[in-house]
Amino acid sequence: MQKKPNRLHLDRRASKLASEARDADPDQLLRTRELADWFGVSVSWVEISRIRGIGPPFVRIAPRMIRYKISSVLRWLEERQRMTTRPV
Repeated sequence: MQKKPNRLHLDRRASKLASEARDADPDQLLRTRELADWFGVSVSWVEISRIRGIGPPFVRIAPRMIRYKISSVLRWLEERQRMTTRPV
């Protein structure tokens, strides 16, 4: 049996979120709070998504220092864009 892909409430807004960062430096590293603000979600949501492996890719700079590279987040958002609301 094939596992269903995780659906996130961000899926419907993926295009809009990606376009908001179009002019940003792709190598810029965002803190968890900055990513949460950009996405319009809580810091807890970002942390839980990271733990579950369903959130955007991250960089662990130190044991307690996580950053998100804008280019990786944009690529993750592009993968989440859909053309229909029909279940995949």
